Amino acid sequence: MDDALAFAALLRQLPAGSVAAYRGPGAGARMHVSGPAEPLPVFSVTKMFVAAGILRAVDAGLLTLADPLASRLPGAPTGCTIAQVLTHTAGLGNYTAHPQYLQAVMEDPGEPWDLEAIAAASNPGMPGTFAYSNTGYWYLGAMLEEVTAMSLGQYLHREIFEPADMASTRYPEPETSITPSGYSTLWAGPAGAAFSTPADLLCFGDLFSDSNPLFPSTLSAATRAAFMDSVPVEAQAPWREPRYGAGVMIDPGLRLWGHGGAGPGYRGAVFTSLATGAGAAVICPGQTDFSPESVLLSLLGSPPLRTPVPGPACRLPRL
Repeated sequence: MDDALAFAALLRQLPAGSVAAYRGPGAGARMHVSGPAEPLPVFSVTKMFVAAGILRAVDAGLLTLADPLASRLPGAPTGCTIAQVLTHTAGLGNYTAHPQYLQAVMEDPGEPWDLEAIAAASNPGMPGTFAYSNTGYWYLGAMLEEVTAMSLGQYLHREIFEPADMASTRYPEPETSITPSGYSTLWAGPAGAAFSTPADLLCFGDLFSDSNPLFPSTLSAATRAAFMDSVPVEAQAPWREPRYGAGVMIDPGLRLWGHGGAGPGYRGAVFTSLATGAGAAVICPGQTDFSPESVLLSLLGSPPLRTPVPGPACRLPRL
């Protein structure tokens, strides 16, 4: 499909007020952008940024993915490796449905908790099996600050956003984390606090390829491979063979990689085709059941070898 036609098809499926970007296949493909360029919350898409930050730290010799989490972050839970935390197989639990957490967000939306409170509201799970864990990514963010002696925002800007030409993306400070409704995205912390634009989200993919000669990958071949080293995930149609790598959803059947995110006021997603290199990203307003992931999987995914059994859209827990 022609790039302009594909982008038009994407826009027709989005709710009013959405912003979007589409880049066709091939090196030097034009990027099509619709809507204001104001950075907006992307919630769990942040996990890809944190995971890339971990991989940059691996390349710098600051840690290895096989290291126990507690060996790099004093006071962290024992019995799990950094690789397990990245792939949600460390059994660190989640906090987003905890009654006290939900009440606190409602009563004080601009006063987010710290890691200690988040950990206290998380019910540990079973190590070795996939269980989506926002809590785990809080620990990864704290670990990056420990090993780099920098704030997470400063580190991600230097190592991820600047090399990828993501000029409009930020991991916020408290004063830059507040949305128009008065909610601080730092309630989501390293699991989902970042602000970005659809165009920047597509630029992120340049870190994992050499398709953009102006911004060559700053990651080694080994860490790029580790980004895609994945575990199976249970998810329904339109996913076919869902897996989770280092902060990224991957579907070898659809031949796609990316992530989605949702939270107070916004839903978004970014996916790139492993087959063609084409990519699309959207950020949509509102608290509807609209699934950006489903739209992008249908737009970019490889044609099925057989007719899939219909089912509801994927609903991984997320922030």
